[in-house]
Amino acid sequence: MDKKINRLAPVIWGSTIMTAISVLPFLNLINLFFCAGIIIGGYFGVISYYRQIMGTPVRLTYKDGVLVGVLSGFLAAVTVSVINIVMLMYSSANPVTEGLSMLGEFGKNLPPEVNQQMNKLADEFNKYGFSPTLAIFTFISNIIIYPLFGAIGALIATALIDRKISNPGENGNPK
Repeated sequence: MDKKINRLAPVIWGSTIMTAISVLPFLNLINLFFCAGIIIGGYFGVISYYRQIMGTPVRLTYKDGVLVGVLSGFLAAVTVSVINIVMLMYSSANPVTEGLSMLGEFGKNLPPEVNQQMNKLADEFNKYGFSPTLAIFTFISNIIIYPLFGAIGALIATALIDRKISNPGENGNPK
């Protein structure tokens, strides 16, 4: 049986998991634990790829695994950034002003320079409905964080699969 390998599907699966965990309320709290949601997305992207190549002569390499994790991370970073901008544009709240007021309630005073920059961001929100500066900063940080942690999840999955293939007699499996 000549099985066609679709390398895009695992990237989309990994990206979908990363995006869902990042934007859905309460589920996004998973990312507070060392970006675990992003790692999970990279992990399941590799699992999806491995299921495609099972029964074919193609072997799962660390290069393939990392590639799936990094590409899933890039796609998820772009998607999450766009979703966040759209949500901010349709929200009537100014998150910078709300954040500053919450800090004030806790008795935390920011240095004058930081307070000045935060007020500039708040003015951008009031003028445009979102802050272009904050959107660019968030996008750049997402483009770094998502592929990095996606690759970590992919490496974990690849290592576990490689270990399972290399040591088939462990865990009660026959050799």
